[in-house]
Amino acid sequence: MNEIRITLHGNVVSEPVERQARNGSPYTTFRVATTPYRRTADGRFVDGDTSFYDVIAFNALAANAASALRKGQPVLIEGTLAIKTYVGNDGTPGKSPQIDAARIGHDLSWGRASFERVSRAAALGHDRTADPDVQATIRAMAEGESASSGLRPAHVDADGVVDDDYDPESDVLPAAHDGGDSALATGDPETDDYEVVERVSA
Repeated sequence: MNEIRITLHGNVVSEPVERQARNGSPYTTFRVATTPYRRTADGRFVDGDTSFYDVIAFNALAANAASALRKGQPVLIEGTLAIKTYVGNDGTPGKSPQIDAARIGHDLSWGRASFERVSRAAALGHDRTADPDVQATIRAMAEGESASSGLRPAHVDADGVVDDDYDPESDVLPAAHDGGDSALATGDPETDDYEVVERVSA
């Protein structure tokens, strides 16, 4: 294949727009402007003519680009160059260079950026663990909190120290569904001693 590989640096001059192809996969389009500069005979640097490129990205790169890029930001783009023909509103045919991007990144010579690793499934919106509620539950579990209430067991203090003298029968909570019976606020069911009692029906 006689593809033209190109790497350019420039500025994003249009807000990235994310769309969906017919097969449901995302693609993102935006425009980049790049202006070369050169040194004159007297040692000064002057700007050359500005060139504009249409950029298109697909799949996870498209989703990440739409989320991370904004108009005016400096970027580095690597991909394949093609010249696309079009017909203007006045019916006049024209040509425009387009880059099918393989890699996109911020140009850190002009500023700072932070990186957040995202799985391909999460970028495409297919990762159920990327749900904010699921993420909050995972963080709560990692911090040793109860996923449902955010409370720790009654016999464990804020520093995680277990009270060996704690009497669970002294902490009785009203049951939610069994008509006035009471439920004990126990500690850890995996490590605490317990007794299996058959329920007596009235």
